[in-house]
Amino acid sequence: MSLNPWLQDALALALTVVAIQALVLVNGVLQKRELLPTYVTRKIIHIFAAPIFVLCWMLYSGAPASRFFAAIVPLAFIIQFAAIGFGWREDEAFVKSMSRSGDPRELLGGTMHYAVVMLVVALLFFTNGDSAVFTPSAMIILGALAGGDGLADIVGRRYGGRSFGVGGSTKTLAGSLAMFVGSLLMIWLLLVIFGLRAGVAPGVFLLPTLLLSLLATAVEAVSPKGWDNYLIPLAVFIGILLLAWLTPGLWPYPVFAF
Repeated sequence: MSLNPWLQDALALALTVVAIQALVLVNGVLQKRELLPTYVTRKIIHIFAAPIFVLCWMLYSGAPASRFFAAIVPLAFIIQFAAIGFGWREDEAFVKSMSRSGDPRELLGGTMHYAVVMLVVALLFFTNGDSAVFTPSAMIILGALAGGDGLADIVGRRYGGRSFGVGGSTKTLAGSLAMFVGSLLMIWLLLVIFGLRAGVAPGVFLLPTLLLSLLATAVEAVSPKGWDNYLIPLAVFIGILLLAWLTPGLWPYPVFAF
């Protein structure tokens, strides 16, 4: 027996919150026990939060209200980041798991920007994979931001070597290579999962994934400090628009999910 769409979406929302909070809690334990460096534990959330968020979309009914239920999750985190960052409430464990310095105000920077992007992507590109309107846009945008940008920082710090950068940023060749590989793998994984659900053969995503991963890598390499969480999604979105306009054979899907 199928659930009422509103009830199904409410349950999907609750399960999404539980899944992401579990990630935060596990990450907090890893940091508290000092099992991994702080820069790694912080990036674990960066790498996995958005993909978990998107994968949970398959739990929703696909009704018109589903995107708004899904958008509540990043909106709630934005409110939480603002409350802690401005000092309205305290949560030391949360701050330690989400920031480099342990300063609550750091949550108002890249961490909040990441959640803002998740919110915008949910509103514009939400799909549960088996709806009448299927678009891979969200998987590609968030896959590049999460898997690519997250892995780039970890690898760049560990195997950096000679650095370069624009506007105060510090990039390395190893980090840029990790950005490309991380984008490619995370996008491909998400597209395969959603593509199978939507009845789309995974092979059709290969060339667009390669092209957009290269674009994301190039933009990340020249992004000024503090801007990559916005510039990477924006660049990938523009790349999707260009593919849809110039080469519809590579992008036979709607760009938006409405």
